[in-house]
Amino acid sequence: MIPDSDIHAVIHLSSTAVYTIVGYFDVHHKKTQVMGLGIAKTDAFFGGQIVNREHLLSAIHKSVREAIDMAGVQVSYVGLSFASPSMKGENGIHDKIITGQQPTGGGKLGRKITHDDVRDILNEAKARLGQKEHKDVQLCQQRFWLNDDQDAKEVVGMLASKLTASYHLVSVPSMFYAQIKDLLTSNSLEVHPMFFDGIASSEYALSADEKQRGVCFIDIGAALTKVCLYQEGVLLYSRCLPVGGQLVDMDIASTLGLTLLEAESLKKHHGSANATKQSKSDFITLKKRHHDSELTVHLYKLASVIEARYLALLHEIFDELTDRGLDQFMDMGVVLAGGGADMRDLSSLIERQFGVSVRQMDINTKVSVHTQMMSDENIGLLKTHLSDPKLHSILGALMYYQSEQYARDERGQFGEMDGLGLFGRIGKRCQSWLDKLKELL
Repeated sequence: MIPDSDIHAVIHLSSTAVYTIVGYFDVHHKKTQVMGLGIAKTDAFFGGQIVNREHLLSAIHKSVREAIDMAGVQVSYVGLSFASPSMKGENGIHDKIITGQQPTGGGKLGRKITHDDVRDILNEAKARLGQKEHKDVQLCQQRFWLNDDQDAKEVVGMLASKLTASYHLVSVPSMFYAQIKDLLTSNSLEVHPMFFDGIASSEYALSADEKQRGVCFIDIGAALTKVCLYQEGVLLYSRCLPVGGQLVDMDIASTLGLTLLEAESLKKHHGSANATKQSKSDFITLKKRHHDSELTVHLYKLASVIEARYLALLHEIFDELTDRGLDQFMDMGVVLAGGGADMRDLSSLIERQFGVSVRQMDINTKVSVHTQMMSDENIGLLKTHLSDPKLHSILGALMYYQSEQYARDERGQFGEMDGLGLFGRIGKRCQSWLDKLKELL
């Protein structure tokens, strides 16, 4: 029997649907087990904005009901994963002097660090958002330093006279936060925690080795593109851009005089994101859906239109990373995800233009179906869903809810657990990493 406290439910709002997932982490098999999944198609949150509140409320209710009925559980608290161009991701560093009577070296006095010390330093970061009329969605701890030279992931119980914390904070305007939270409370649900979709999806798409060595995750959806950059296992950058695959469809439709459906079909079946890969002598004849006519399409011209839009998006991403000095933290290159990234020759375009290695996200085998007390029909349905790469966001949200990073962030902000778990000393690299992070602020 699985304890209720181990079972988590997460809702994911996307441009095309609302998803709800219920599951738990199987400690013995080291896998995330899915007990229920609900999907309600809707464009009521298209582009990361509440387009139609009533339709969105209905979709949330439908997806939650489907998931909990399949799982056979009731939930009152849910996690929430979403993305919006209004989100702001920023790095920060705060210090706290630890006053006490115990010698800590160098003639300084201090004491053992408590949960309250960690909580104070992180809550100070969140409190400053109120002055900017923003509200925190997610705070990811990066590192702690003791007396400026000793690096640790968790510092409670360690002796110091000064504590320094670095973090990455994702926030949204306070009014938008209230509107999002109201969607859940109107469905008799309490929300905790909230996740930026890009961070949650990274948990599904990226390996621990990639996050350690340095990688840029680019998730291109229908209307949004989410970007996260990791190095040495910590999040250094996040952003949500109001550009997705549908904008490519609109460019094609406008250039060739097609409907959006015709443009999308043409892109999927004959398009390329890298014009240099497309022969200039290839043409196709397209039968238009609502007219008794045909259109001759030059495939090189089609590829040029597609390439131009993707390059505009990619330049916006890479130019900012370069301006911030973050391009040096991409030893493992780029990992692509999302329906908008499922574009022929997109990987070669990025490799050609920016000189980095690229791979497409793979299906994560650390997620499986909890088969006990479940019908064969539901088992088959869930297995089909788990093999669908389009569900990486909701699966990643559940995985992140159960991750070490999330547990560490919760301990830091709320002091719910005890325990040490040191990064260990990293010698000269410790101070250089701290100096580099300060340069990025």
